[in-house]
Amino acid sequence: MVGVGLLLAVLGFPEIRTPPPLNQMLQILVGILVGLRISRDSLASGARTLFPATVLAAVFLVSGVAAAVAAVALTGMSPETALFAAAPGGLTEMASIGVGLGADGPAVAAVHLSRLLLVIFAANLFLARSRSHHPVPGNAASNGSPAPWAGGEVSRFGLIACAGLVGGTLGLALTPLPAGGVLGALVGSGLARVCVRGAVPERGFDLLVQISGGGIIGLGFSAEFFETLVQLAGAALIVNATQMLAWALAAYLLIWAFSFDPETATFAAAPGGMGTLLSITGETDADLIKVAFTHLFRLSATIVVVPLLVATILA
Repeated sequence: MVGVGLLLAVLGFPEIRTPPPLNQMLQILVGILVGLRISRDSLASGARTLFPATVLAAVFLVSGVAAAVAAVALTGMSPETALFAAAPGGLTEMASIGVGLGADGPAVAAVHLSRLLLVIFAANLFLARSRSHHPVPGNAASNGSPAPWAGGEVSRFGLIACAGLVGGTLGLALTPLPAGGVLGALVGSGLARVCVRGAVPERGFDLLVQISGGGIIGLGFSAEFFETLVQLAGAALIVNATQMLAWALAAYLLIWAFSFDPETATFAAAPGGMGTLLSITGETDADLIKVAFTHLFRLSATIVVVPLLVATILA
């Protein structure tokens, strides 16, 4: 992310609009990554996450509205732009839908990207802290590289990846969900993983997803982005401070009321950045299924509720 982003910003290139196929492929990769962790026990875990995910979606929608009201009152930002900028949804989805409803698209994207960078930074700090308390055992710690895959493991991984690719393609083509690729790939690869017996190492695939996500986020950097962000510093500060506070409160709620472990609660309650966060989550002992389900549910709820609020205001 830093390499791509700084290269574009330093050379003065305008912001590069990420080609839709790249975003779609990243969705499918993330879905396959989650599907690799699915088992019969994890399926039951995802079903039990519905109520906590609903509570979290409500918490973040309320905090987003509160942040938008504060941004309008203190910075003069238009209500529709503030609501989409403060919404706990995906950058691409919120900016695209916002433009169609009269919001300032670049402003929405700039605030979302600043929050995404903050979330990624905080998540990596948590990851480093987690590793210091749970050091990598044995050979993995000694050489820092994944073990070579055996022939059977390669074929099993290939079968699961193909099922995820088919599912993700169908999810993008047949569902209206903005994260349809993630959902379809998760279902396809997850079903294949349940049927395929034997170990399937995913360490190398984890790295591929991380690199892909970082490069795509880096494309959003430009000299114009930093200028826009400076102009929106007040609104970005209000929105980000509110969502960081909501993150801490939501994670505590998941631990206290729903018995989530701290790692799973931290990543499940993160305000945005689902694709990148899931790739980071794969480096921890967090329950990837719970994290993915919570993010998907919140994103879907945000896509429905925020446009309705804006339409009500404009009416």
